[in-house]
Amino acid sequence: LSSRLCPSLVQVQAWPDTLPAVRKAVEEQVKAKLPTGRFDVLTSNSSVVLPSGPGRFLIESAKPEQETVLRSKISSDIGAVTGLTHSRVVVRVGGPKAAWLLATGIGLDFALVAFPAATVQLTHHHEIGLTVHRVDEETFELYAFTSYARGLWHWLPTAAGEVGYEVA
Repeated sequence: LSSRLCPSLVQVQAWPDTLPAVRKAVEEQVKAKLPTGRFDVLTSNSSVVLPSGPGRFLIESAKPEQETVLRSKISSDIGAVTGLTHSRVVVRVGGPKAAWLLATGIGLDFALVAFPAATVQLTHHHEIGLTVHRVDEETFELYAFTSYARGLWHWLPTAAGEVGYEVA
């Protein structure tokens, strides 16, 4: 188990008729082609792009200037750019029992066939809204609202007590 703050976290929302233009702007910024799958995650050199709704992307970047650059590429007539850097904490859960652990409190099917690696699901744990990114077979990143991260962090070690855990 580990947690971290994002150097830059931005939500980009396209309007119904402007998705191609917004996708192009995001692709230019992250220097990679966005996947076309509804839940497919793009991981590039310095960014992770997580689809989070129709025409909506959550973009984490190692570059703190990400929000400013995206605002310059995406005008309000084609979409919206919202800075979320201070509003989310990322909790990483990894290991052979990670899916089992998460399934004890999150209502998702964590089987690989239902939730493959490099995809994302939107869900919740009790009243805590979560964006869950399956990084690989045994690793998950949970994007949680900062104000609820403490509750999430309390639940995980308690639930993991049965199988053991290590805080990194």
